[in-house]
Amino acid sequence: MLEEERHSHHWLKVIGVILATFLGAFLAFYFAVDMTFNKMMNPDYQIRKMEKMMQHQEKKFHKFEDRVMQDNPFEPRMAPMLVNLAKEANEYKVIVNLKPLGGDEKNVNVKLDENIVTISGEVEKNSRHGEKIMNFSQSFYLDENLNPDKITKVRKGDKYIITIPFEE
Repeated sequence: MLEEERHSHHWLKVIGVILATFLGAFLAFYFAVDMTFNKMMNPDYQIRKMEKMMQHQEKKFHKFEDRVMQDNPFEPRMAPMLVNLAKEANEYKVIVNLKPLGGDEKNVNVKLDENIVTISGEVEKNSRHGEKIMNFSQSFYLDENLNPDKITKVRKGDKYIITIPFEE
């Protein structure tokens, strides 16, 4: 009989452990669900959640707006100052900023027609959004007698300096 009692006590222990485990798991699940439910029903939590969602949507909208406004080919934009003219003793200096032109003086054309100097150029830029072509042209009317045979072109860093001598 002693053996049977031990055997039945063993099964009672096993069943007790299983019931205690099941009860503990049920209580932990109930506690977690209850906390989550109470948190979700709290108006402050709902307000914070809505504010966070609105901020996220606002950020996405601003990103979209920036991208659309940046890539709008129909919107006129101010070009950076590419060409500056300086008058010095017995010469004009036309200074071209090469940075927006890909840093290459080959993208710059100089044309002298009587007393009108025209600086023009074009550069193609490929990006992940497509190909962009930038071109420019700027003309200057100069009063003095220009000497077209003595025009010099020198590159200094990002500047392309065209010197046009004149006689007063």
